[in-house]
Amino acid sequence: MPTFTPIKQVKASDEVYNQLKEAILTEQYKAGDKLPSERELIEMFQVSRTVVREAIKVLEANSFVEIKQGSTGGAFVRHITFERLSNACFDLFMSGKMSLPEIAQARILIEPAAAKLAVRNCTDADLDKIKQIVESEHTLSGENDDMVYNRSHLHYLIAELTGNRFLEAIIKSLAILVREVTKDLQPSFHPDKVHPAGMHDELLRAFLDRNDEAVFKAMHDHLHEFRDRLIAAEENFRTHYSK
Repeated sequence: MPTFTPIKQVKASDEVYNQLKEAILTEQYKAGDKLPSERELIEMFQVSRTVVREAIKVLEANSFVEIKQGSTGGAFVRHITFERLSNACFDLFMSGKMSLPEIAQARILIEPAAAKLAVRNCTDADLDKIKQIVESEHTLSGENDDMVYNRSHLHYLIAELTGNRFLEAIIKSLAILVREVTKDLQPSFHPDKVHPAGMHDELLRAFLDRNDEAVFKAMHDHLHEFRDRLIAAEENFRTHYSK
């Protein structure tokens, strides 16, 4: 259990936030861990309930924790390696300082090289996972959110297989950004339109052959097609749904 310092400053909620953030960043509280209850935090920091609640709200706003309701609820530490980066990119997108074509272009520049690195690192078990993910894309149907995650899952796994946490963070944040931007812009951005099943089939074949040059080309071609579909979907949305 981390040792916290009692708060005596005027802006106590900032100090509580900073100490809790430090405990999360140094993994004294790991992803999935539940923070102490309000009562426990009040006793630890020797502050009021209002101060603790303000600090927790700021942690939630900055994606350090997720608040869950119910008898087993509370503030739970989130996986922050790429979510905070994705949130920052989302703010840039919403403020008009970043566009979908620019995001897609960044992926074209980064992910083929990452896939080439991933195929060199992957084991037979990793290849089985890749095969299962791609095959599931042909059978999964249902809610849009589930389909969007399903079509993104392969990119997350490839990012992890690079063995480079910085690359992983960038790739995942870009994929999540596209997912968050497009998930509510239906029906123009329906998964079957922007990323239909089968778009990963050539990439799967290249991975199974363990051919890094073929993997590079397959990812490059796939992301070019995905970019073109995104642009077409955005144009369709602006034409028919933004009037």
